Amino acid sequence: MLTDRAVSYLKPLIYNESAERRASLIPFGGIYWEDEIPDFHAFMEIPEYDRAGIIKLFYIRFKIWNEEELSNDEQKFWEDAKKRVSEYALFQRLELTKEDRQIQEETERGAEELFNAFTDGAEDVKISEKDGVVSFSITHDLTKEDHAGITRRPWWKRVFRL
Repeated sequence: MLTDRAVSYLKPLIYNESAERRASLIPFGGIYWEDEIPDFHAFMEIPEYDRAGIIKLFYIRFKIWNEEELSNDEQKFWEDAKKRVSEYALFQRLELTKEDRQIQEETERGAEELFNAFTDGAEDVKISEKDGVVSFSITHDLTKEDHAGITRRPWWKRVFRL
């Protein structure tokens, strides 16, 4: 269930037909519109538990876009959130245009490539799920050389193509 703080954050975010579409590799791994998260930096500053509930709404909407079946918990969470913040812009975009779908798929691929770049050569990767939100922790030994004494390009150079 969304916390009261999360509800307070979402209540003023109402649908704007002319809102600009945006893409987020982390934390969403997909597209969203500026009326759904108007200030991404401010969004990242809200408490983690509240932010996780909001991210879960995006995850559920991705499943709806892909016509995937929702679990009972996901359905209950979605319906409860929709009752509490029915005017929230996210609930007004449950179908994608052809262009939106293409950009969503490209963004999902980009997020997967980014995750693979982060985990490539990692000493430890931990993936956890809580309340429908997946988190990960990746540990790299930056002093270690790859096999045969060859040091690979750092992940951040591969990700940003530097």
